[in-house]
Amino acid sequence: MSPTPNTPFKLSRRHVLLGLTASTILSACVETSDELITLQSTREKTDPLGSLRFSANADATTWARHLDVSRLINKPQILALSGGGEDGAFGAGALAGWSQTGNRPDFDIVTGVSTGALIAPMAFVGAEGDNALLHMFLDNGADDIMRFRWLSAATSDGIYDTTPLAELIALYTPDSFLEAVAAKHDAGGRLFVVTANLSTSDAVVWNMGAIAKSKQYDLFRTVIRASGALPGMFSPVKINFSADGLDFAETHVDGGVQMQVLATPPAAFAVQSDAARGGSAYVIVNNTLDPAPQVSSGTVLGISQQAMTAMVRSSAASSINTARLLAHEHGLNFAVTSVSPDSGVVYDPSDRFSPTYMAALYEHGFERAASGALWEA
Repeated sequence: MSPTPNTPFKLSRRHVLLGLTASTILSACVETSDELITLQSTREKTDPLGSLRFSANADATTWARHLDVSRLINKPQILALSGGGEDGAFGAGALAGWSQTGNRPDFDIVTGVSTGALIAPMAFVGAEGDNALLHMFLDNGADDIMRFRWLSAATSDGIYDTTPLAELIALYTPDSFLEAVAAKHDAGGRLFVVTANLSTSDAVVWNMGAIAKSKQYDLFRTVIRASGALPGMFSPVKINFSADGLDFAETHVDGGVQMQVLATPPAAFAVQSDAARGGSAYVIVNNTLDPAPQVSSGTVLGISQQAMTAMVRSSAASSINTARLLAHEHGLNFAVTSVSPDSGVVYDPSDRFSPTYMAALYEHGFERAASGALWEA
């Protein structure tokens, strides 16, 4: 999701042009024969990872299998975190400020897309995850997340290599942390992360607590990395697994390709109409939904950037409006927050993942939450 007021994309023009070139090359490619075999096998058989994931378009019965419905009939607390790149610092700060008020709920369901997928596990375990989010966004810069492929950017599967991000995810999700995720899953909590299966064009919802409980820790970390793999810019992520004597290989990318936020309350699909009444659904948008007016640059690239940014924001707004209607229909309170267009935080598009910028956004989120001015209905 394209973050910040007045900034359509956080990419230098040179890197965007290379990204468009790489995306064109990728779109002309077809799957390898091995992957085609995998795809055919997947279509012909029940998903071998069906206990750990499902399609975002799944029916109520499938959703119910992945939820502890008993926990959703006692004023469930639901949190959805959107994408937004380095603007995830806003969400991290908002959670910490919310914790400081003493009013932050113990969430029954947490969902995350893209950078929201990075934040979601920390939000899921509770306020004890705030410190990790603080260090994740304030102690790391671009070099800790990605490396530019100077020699092969236009011909590789992504301009940036995100091996550093994989190492960062591993650092902040040690086995002991994933044991805590599994414990909350056992207690009925649910953590969902969205990726886009590039080969099947399907939005995949991963049951991260179930993955942690099964001790497939590498898969847990790989899914988080995949959820933020913006096509063309970052390399797609291969998810390899074996089941029933078969080896499977799938290619997954940023969940934001399919949706900006998984904001529709899952409870709406799995419980009777009034069973969740009195609960709450919160949406943290790591972006601004109401940006300040912006004059078009008049160039092809500039116009394309602004148009795509408008499309992304429109998608997010549509998801949020749908979630609001469903929440109210099922008796859930609904609240949303996003980066203020007048936050005063200035972004330099030539300096991606700037610690200074992320610190300012973190503080913006923290102060609004701590002062009780975070939410809008």
